[in-house]
Amino acid sequence: MALLISEDNEVKSSLEIVFLKNELQEKESISWVPYKLILLSAKKSLTFETESSNKGAGDYVLSLKPVNEIDNLISGIQSFLGNENKEMFSFEGLEPSFELIFERSHKGYAVYFWIDAGNVISDHYTWDGFGLRFFTSEKNIKSFVNELEKSKRELQVE
Repeated sequence: MALLISEDNEVKSSLEIVFLKNELQEKESISWVPYKLILLSAKKSLTFETESSNKGAGDYVLSLKPVNEIDNLISGIQSFLGNENKEMFSFEGLEPSFELIFERSHKGYAVYFWIDAGNVISDHYTWDGFGLRFFTSEKNIKSFVNELEKSKRELQVE
């Protein structure tokens, strides 16, 4: 599980990505790891994950092979943090179900997390969805990256 938390202690917000190792879809030429997303804001929590009634229209999955999207997410965030000239970092998977955006702010980092649930439950791409935004610190982002790395190791993928 990788948890990214806000700086605000009064109205706590967070996003969590939980890889579902037991549902790893391993094939010779392509592999996908399913995940669920848990969003929290002001004591309200929403969970997004593939439902059995989905009928294969799409899934909450990240590619592991031939492109390792977990590696791309980790290295992209690290590159963003390491280059003060970069104002923004954005990540969206090959099977788009969320977009994660970091922007530099004068007092930390703005996080925008957009859920594209319509892409998962319909047979065509949509822009329908909603988002969560909050401010966070570099320390919290680095903790999130460390948790992503740990979760990746637990999947035992190269």
